[in-house]
Amino acid sequence: MSTPRYQWQPTTAEIAARIGVPVQDVIRFDHNTSPFPSDWAPAVVTEAARHLNEYPGADYRPIREAAAKYIGVDPDAVVPGAGIDELIFLATRALAPSGGIVAAASPTYPLYRIAAVQQHCRFLEVPLLSPDFAFPRDALLGAARDADLVWLCIPNNPTGNRIDEDLLTDTLAAAGGVVVIDAAYAEFASDDWGPWVERHQNLLVMHTLSKGFGLAGARVGYAVGVPELIDAIDGVRPPGSISSLSVDLATAALDEPNRMRRRVDRLNKQRSRLGSELDQLHMTVLPSSANFVLCLVGDSAHGLATALLEDGLVVRTFPEGSALADYLRFTVRAPEENDRLLAALWGALP
Repeated sequence: MSTPRYQWQPTTAEIAARIGVPVQDVIRFDHNTSPFPSDWAPAVVTEAARHLNEYPGADYRPIREAAAKYIGVDPDAVVPGAGIDELIFLATRALAPSGGIVAAASPTYPLYRIAAVQQHCRFLEVPLLSPDFAFPRDALLGAARDADLVWLCIPNNPTGNRIDEDLLTDTLAAAGGVVVIDAAYAEFASDDWGPWVERHQNLLVMHTLSKGFGLAGARVGYAVGVPELIDAIDGVRPPGSISSLSVDLATAALDEPNRMRRRVDRLNKQRSRLGSELDQLHMTVLPSSANFVLCLVGDSAHGLATALLEDGLVVRTFPEGSALADYLRFTVRAPEENDRLLAALWGALP
C-alpha cells in the first residue's frame, strides 16, 4: 500500500520557466501567504547567524514564552513545531492510536487525512453542506463522539467560513477524544483561543507564524492546550526541527505583534475590496474570515485559471470531480497585485 503524500505546488521559479515569463512577473494567488516582506528580519538574522555553529535549545523556551505572552497562557501550555504541518503529524501520532478514528469536516486541509492514514487510522470525513459549506450539526456531533481526534480548521481552508461557536461548544462537549483547532488564519479573524483552552481540557489549538505574521519561510508554529496534551506532543517531538534562525525570527515577531496587526488590517481591507470587485464580475463570492476568498465560477473555472496563468497569475484550482471543482480560490495580496488580477479577470471573462 502506497503512503499518501501531500502534493506540493511548483515553485515560483518553476512556474516562470514553464510559462516563459520573468520570475518577478509571477504573482502567487494560491499560497495564502503574506505579500509584504518582513523588512525587520535582516537585523535579527544577522545577529542570529553568529551562533549557527551551535544547536538551538531543544525545549525552544524562547518560542514557548513569547507565544504564551501573545496568546495569554502559561508557557507550559505551549509546544512548538516546524509549522502547523509538523504539529499535525505530531498530534496525530501522540493522540490517535493506530486503528483509531480521525475525523474532519470536509473540504478542508488535506494534511489531516494524510497524517491519519500514515498513522494507520480510519479517516472519517464529515461533508460540509452545500451551497455555503455550512457545518452539519448532527453529523459533526456524531463523528466527535466516535473519534479519537477531530480536526476543525477555523476559519476553514479552503472555504474561508467558520463553525458557529455554539456548535463548537457542543462538539467539545460531545467529543470522546481530543478536538484540534487549526487556527492558521486566526489573526485575520481576530480570534482569541486562549480562554477556550482554559475552559476545555480536550481542546488543542494550533497557530502558525506563516500567515498573519508573514514568516512562511521560517517554518514555525505552536500548539496551545492543557499540560497533559502538550506533554503528549512533546513526547514525540524531534529535538531540533526548528532552526536557531527561525527561533529568533519567531520570537521577535511574537514580541512585536503590532507589526503583524497593521499588515493584517491592510489585508482585511483588501479582502473586502477584492470580494466586492469579484462580485461585480458575476462570481459567487463566499464570505471569508481568512486572507483569501473562494468563488464559485462554474465549469469554466479551470479554463479561466489557465488563462490567468499565461499572464503569470497563479490561482488555486481544485480537482475535477471534487466538491470544489467549479471554484477558484484567490489569496488577498497587495493593492497593486490585486489590481492586476482584477484587470486580467475583466479581460478574460465574457
